[in-house]
Parts: sequence; C-alpha cells; structure tokens
Amino acid sequence: MRQVTRAGLRDAGTNLVAAGLYLLFAAVHLQGFAATARPSLLVVVAMETLVAVLFLLRAPATRASLTPYAWITSLGGTVTPLLLRPVDVSHDVLLGQVIQCAGGALAVASLASLNRSFGMLPAVRPLRFGGPYRWVRHPIYAAYTIQNVGYLASNASARNLALVALAFGFQVLRVYNEERVLSSVPEYGRYMERTRWRLLPLVF
Repeated sequence: MRQVTRAGLRDAGTNLVAAGLYLLFAAVHLQGFAATARPSLLVVVAMETLVAVLFLLRAPATRASLTPYAWITSLGGTVTPLLLRPVDVSHDVLLGQVIQCAGGALAVASLASLNRSFGMLPAVRPLRFGGPYRWVRHPIYAAYTIQNVGYLASNASARNLALVALAFGFQVLRVYNEERVLSSVPEYGRYMERTRWRLLPLVF
C-alpha cells in the first residue's frame, strides 16, 4: 500500500481543485453551446475536459518549486483564462474558429507528448522531448495563447481582451520560472541548447 504523505495529500488536493475548475469552465461553455450551437464553445468544452482528466492522472513530481512567486505565476496562468466568458452573439468569427482549432490541435499534440508529465507548478517530472517539443520548449503555453486569441476573435469584449493579455503575461513568467527549475537537470540543459525557441519559432 502506498504511504500517505503530506506532499501526496497536497498534490491530490491541488489536482482535484484544478480539475474541478476546468470542468466548471467547460460546463459554462457547454451551456453556451446548448443555447447557440457555436462550434467554438464545443472546442472549449472538449479541451478543458481533457485538461481536467490529465490533472487527475498526472505523475507526481520529484522536485517542485513552492515559492509564493511560483504559486502566483502558475495560478495566474492557469486561472485567468478560466475567467473568459462567451459573449451573446449568434455565430462565431470564421478566422477565430480556425485559430482556435489550430491552438486546440497543438494543445492535444503537446499534451499527448507530455502524457502524465503534465503539471501546473514548476516541477521536475519525467522529461518529454518529442512531438511539438522538438520545435519549441513550451508548446502547451503557445497552444493556450493561440486558443485564447481565437476565442477572443469570436467573443470580443474588453473583459476578455484584458484577460487574454493578462494570461499571456503570466505564461511568459511561467516559462522563465519553469526553465529556472528544470535547468538544474543536465538533460534539460542539453535540450535548451538544441531547442532554441520558447514559444514561437524565430520570435521568442
């Protein structure tokens, strides 16, 4: 029988809370889809349900950063997009749908590459370098950003614009914080040398 530890209980609690938040966000958009049949909302439902499941199945970390800064940036990057809300329109913007689906496809490919190494706080878990991780070091954050931009195109409002911008800022901070933690692992250091770009090839 696996021994119950304080760290294990903390991780389990974090996973349950995070999964619950993602499922709540999915439920809001499922309700919106039922009312308007807008495809973009169904994409949100599918993606956030997948993320919720991954939170419940993820592998435990061997070492995690639990500093206040790590919590603030991680929670900011995770929770801020969950505050986005659909606007009262009858149809999606086609370009927004295309962008959102592209982000969703990248997110699925990235999550499939990570498998159970998925996490929220900066932590050392089994490293994965395949799939989209061959092109950029943080494809999931890139995918979230692309999805958010597509979502914003179909759900334009000052509130959603501010949230998308704030979420992107938190994601950039998370990138630097995660790399600070992971760079202590020699294998990840070599990965950083051969995979130059963090989020967008030729830009950042």
